[in-house]
Amino acid sequence: MNKIDVVNDKIKSKKINKGINVFEYEKKDLFDINKITININKSENLILSIDNKLLTKLKIDISVKENCSSNLYIYSKGDKAKIKYNYIIKENSSLNVFKYNDILSINEMVEVNLNGYNAKIDYIFKSIGKNKESYDYAVFHNHKNTYSNIVNNCVNLDGNTNIQISSSVKKDIAECICNQYNRIINLTNNKCEIRPILYIDTDNVDANHSALIGNFENEELFYLETMGISKNDAYKLLIKGFLIGGITDEFLSKKIIDSIKKYWR
Repeated sequence: MNKIDVVNDKIKSKKINKGINVFEYEKKDLFDINKITININKSENLILSIDNKLLTKLKIDISVKENCSSNLYIYSKGDKAKIKYNYIIKENSSLNVFKYNDILSINEMVEVNLNGYNAKIDYIFKSIGKNKESYDYAVFHNHKNTYSNIVNNCVNLDGNTNIQISSSVKKDIAECICNQYNRIINLTNNKCEIRPILYIDTDNVDANHSALIGNFENEELFYLETMGISKNDAYKLLIKGFLIGGITDEFLSKKIIDSIKKYWR
């Protein structure tokens, strides 16, 4: 498996095949930020591991060349970070992103550009929030017959989780599928927010969004307790199912399970 390890805002190590090119740009002054560019030129799978030991400011550009099908697994941990991801998906290419954040505080921006016919992205994101988490998505369908499916599943353990996601289909760009599914399990009385937005300026588009904030249903907990499972263990089971669901990779699954063991002893 190809892997890139990033510590703060610099690449610490990388092990990649020739089908992936990686470039690193260091900031020129105090007000600039470091940038990492990843070009996926063949159908390759990649793990991107980010360790934010200090306040991290970073921009990551990920481009998928024509006729490629790739899986990207992203794991972020640490203290505080401000990160912008920019995805560019080209003609007849698909990118499956599986992402998990276990970080104290983060301000994250995600931009997706579907730039070619039959460009596709499936994006499954999981997080456990412990302070302030802010996620801002912008998905652009720049060509007809493009597909986006964005899934955000967050558990707010002790903080505030805020998600804003906008998907845009321009005029005369038809035959697109544009999906958003957002849910925050809020285990506190703190305010969390989801703002789903669809900008659809054309016909013949399948566009859907959902937004749900709340705790687990009492019926779910009651059923598990009637099976002899304690309330704490019932929560652990429900949270595990919520965060593991859709994650098929052993690397990310283990990270999520380790976090659940850490926060729900």
